Amino acid sequence: MSAELDRILEGNLIHTSFQPIFDLESMSVVAYGTRAGGPEGSLLESPETLRAAAVEAGRLVEFDTARHVGAIRTSERAGLSAPRSLFFGAAPSIVTGLAEDETALAHPMVLEIAGHTLVDADLVPLLQAIVRIRDRGWAIAITEVGVDPHTLALLPAVAPDVICLDLQIISDLPDQRLASVLSGVSAYAEATGCLVLAHGIESEQQVLTARALGATLAQGPLYGCPDALPESLPYLSGVRPAPSGRLAGLRQDTPFSVAAERREARISNRGLLLQISLFLEARAAAEDNSALVFGTFQHRDNFDDWAIERYYPLGLTAAFVGVFGHGFDELSLSDSMCAVELDASDPLVAEWNVVVISPDFAATLTARQLGEPSPTNDTYEFILTHDRRLTIEAARTLVARL
Repeated sequence: MSAELDRILEGNLIHTSFQPIFDLESMSVVAYGTRAGGPEGSLLESPETLRAAAVEAGRLVEFDTARHVGAIRTSERAGLSAPRSLFFGAAPSIVTGLAEDETALAHPMVLEIAGHTLVDADLVPLLQAIVRIRDRGWAIAITEVGVDPHTLALLPAVAPDVICLDLQIISDLPDQRLASVLSGVSAYAEATGCLVLAHGIESEQQVLTARALGATLAQGPLYGCPDALPESLPYLSGVRPAPSGRLAGLRQDTPFSVAAERREARISNRGLLLQISLFLEARAAAEDNSALVFGTFQHRDNFDDWAIERYYPLGLTAAFVGVFGHGFDELSLSDSMCAVELDASDPLVAEWNVVVISPDFAATLTARQLGEPSPTNDTYEFILTHDRRLTIEAARTLVARL
């Protein structure tokens, strides 16, 4: 197998096949999924076998680079050049390298990341890479949603443009788990405008199932199996990016600035804000491993021993915990929490924020001092909202600073 893998990679013999993705409303092809296998008759002809051989040989990065280049070359020879008209799958470890590859980024595609791989990924570098990739015009798709509960929890952080539901995976889930997945996907799609793609469509009955699941895109044997691109390509619109995924401008936005555009601030003191914060932190703890938690503390002194006592257990159970403040580069925290240093000029330094999102709960507390910021100033204007879309947008301003 090793010799055959050498022959394929060194001889540029990877064969790319393309499977159409249809819009269920217009019934037109909008994009193609890609699969990379060995040449016909090879022991590594099947995409699964070829990838397994690359993993075993420790050559996954080389393999993914080769299949990415192969997909681009094959599609361009066929005249397919529309942005985000090809889906390309990659492991999180590959995504971080892709973000630094200017040549690859020049051809915007839809990057597919399997949801279950997020669980063991080094999440902060991955999210940073996704931001860079998206800034170059790419879209992000999360596949295999439903395999691991963490996937639903991490959707607001990754901000996918497409959520892919595999009908085989979905059909095998226990009823309660199925209801939880569908509810979580529906809530996220409704709040963000992301697309839902149903994989594995084999019959008209499954088309009805896909529509019932909220899918607007479909792929499967009913619409065509992986094959060469047709000689006469249809016009491809490509996948539109979801509005919530855009980070342009958000690097100077804050949860308060986002919330204040649509909610009226009220006046309060530190005592009430602390009680609300404690309630939201307790609610996050009750969500167990399905919550995203973000807290901003202005300055290092505010993240005292009591705050660490509250956030450390959250870090052990929640899907992700991020804390932000000026002077946080001096913190020594466990791997269960991500501490983010803020520049003294960052407007976020003036705010008190607690943001909690799970498939079943969403809330943002955002506040800032009225008048001159100081430890003795006890007057704040604040906004408390349970609007999921607004909470996701608030969280995105924080993800932009990771």
